[in-house]
Order: sequence, then structure tokens, then C-alpha cells
Amino acid sequence: MEGFLNAVQSVAVILLLTATGYFCGARGWMNAQSKAFISKFLMTLAVPCMCVSGLRGNLTREMLSESLRVLAVPFICSAAAFLLSFLVARLMKLPRRQLGVFLVMCSISNAMFIGYPMCTELFGDACIPYVMLYYFANTCFTQTLAMWLIRWSGESADAPRKSPLSFLASPTVIALFVGFTLVLLDVKLPSFLASYLRYTGSIVSPVALLLVGYIIYELGLDKLRLDRTMLVMLGFRFLLAPMSYVLCCSLLGVHGLARSTLLVEGSMPVVTQTVVAASQYGADEQLAAEGAALSTLASFLAIPLLMLYIQAT
Repeated sequence: MEGFLNAVQSVAVILLLTATGYFCGARGWMNAQSKAFISKFLMTLAVPCMCVSGLRGNLTREMLSESLRVLAVPFICSAAAFLLSFLVARLMKLPRRQLGVFLVMCSISNAMFIGYPMCTELFGDACIPYVMLYYFANTCFTQTLAMWLIRWSGESADAPRKSPLSFLASPTVIALFVGFTLVLLDVKLPSFLASYLRYTGSIVSPVALLLVGYIIYELGLDKLRLDRTMLVMLGFRFLLAPMSYVLCCSLLGVHGLARSTLLVEGSMPVVTQTVVAASQYGADEQLAAEGAALSTLASFLAIPLLMLYIQAT
């Protein structure tokens, strides 16, 4: 029960920060320009700083030996979710314009903007290396298969094409490689640089949640519909996803904090990039927006229940 109450308190903190972002949007303090700046700032500076600081401060050489097993779990579970959601989508006879969006919503979680603050609130900074491993796998899927599926579903024939490996040049992925290299070589950063990385990285959680709250405001709560497609998507995100992570962690021998972190990250809401991509490529933007908003709101109820299970096992 103590773990459940801790999860409720953690979710309450995150819900309040998200609600603050919604309030800022409703009052006109945040707008589309603010959203663009915050997204750019987080993904090109704050998150990379957090990656290097978090990995260097919390990952050891000894922990690197289990990294491959931890990294394998989200790859396997995401691939399985893609295949299963494709079969379900065919049975539901979803139109092409919705198909790619539905597959991505069912298979890829919001690892950074909600997953990172949720995990650090629940487990502390010790979980950061496992969050980073999950985020790397999540990014691989998002920038390759997910974007291709949404582009395929869209109506925009002249949408810009990117190399499937272009995500490797993103600041966050480069920072992940830098962080792992520093750990592997046991390089100690100068104190002033370590402090800068730590302070800048600490901005990620609150600012990201403000951004999520604004995005929910921008989507509009009055437009949300809990139809068959949304119910199936929520079933994937909050029932099938955690079940697959439990099974995969058990088979690969991933236990302890690594297992708990992967379970929470795998059970996060729809990644918000789905909405942006659907709009850019002409896929069903409304479906993506509803899925992102509904799954975010549902996660505030699902995570305390998931923590009950984690504490019991």
C-alpha cells in the first residue's frame, strides 16, 4: 500500500504540472510560438544535457553488461505490438488514412515528455540509465518505422523524405553515445561542466509536462471521443503493453529497477510526435490528437495500478 500511495502522490505532482500547462494555454500565456520554442529547447539542448549527466552520474561499467538485455526488451515488445496491432486493425477494417496512426499509437509510448518525469518521480535518479536505454529503442522505432507508417497512411505525396538512419544525427542520440562513451572510458567531467549539464537537464521534467498540458489544451478536451478505436488503443497501451514487458523481462532475466522502469515506460501514453507527423503527412490528425490526449489522461489512473503490481511482484 505504501508503494501505491507513493505512486498516487507522484502522479498527482505530474498531473498538477500538466494542468499548469493547460492553464497557461487557456490564459494565453503559452501559444504556438511558445510550444515551438520549448520543443526545440528541450530536444536540442536540455534533453541531451540530461542524457550525458544522467548516464555519467548513474551508470557504471558493471551496469553496462546488462545493457544489451535491457535494450532488447523495448525492441522486442514494440515489434510485437506493431504486428499484433496490424492484425487487429485489419479485423477492424480501419481505412488507410487511420491505419498508420493506429499502429503507432498502439506500439510506441511517450518515453521522454511523460515517461522520464514519471519514472524519476517514482524511482529517483537511479532509473535514468534505464530510461535512456528505453528512449534509444523508442527513438529508433519512432524515427524509422513509425514515421514511415504515418507517411504511408497520409495523403501528402510530396512530403519530404528522410533517410531511415537520420535519427542517428539528432542531438539526443549523439548525447546518448557520448554518455555511454564517458562511462565506458571512465572519464570524469570538469566540475563546472558537470554542474551545467545537471542544472540544464533538471529543467526537462517540469518544462516537458507544461508542454504536454499545453498540447492537451491545444487539442481541446471537448473534441475527445471514446469510440471503439480509442478503446482498443487504450487496451494496447495500458493492458497489452505492460503484459508484454512483464513476459519479456522474465524471459530475458531483467529484474529490479530495470524491470520496473521498463514497465512504466512501456505503459506511457501515445507519443505526441504522432500528432505532428499525422498533420505533416496528411494522415488522420484528429485520431492522433484524440489518442494522445485520452491516453495521457488515462495514464494518471493506470500508473498507480501498475505500481501496485510492481510492488507486489
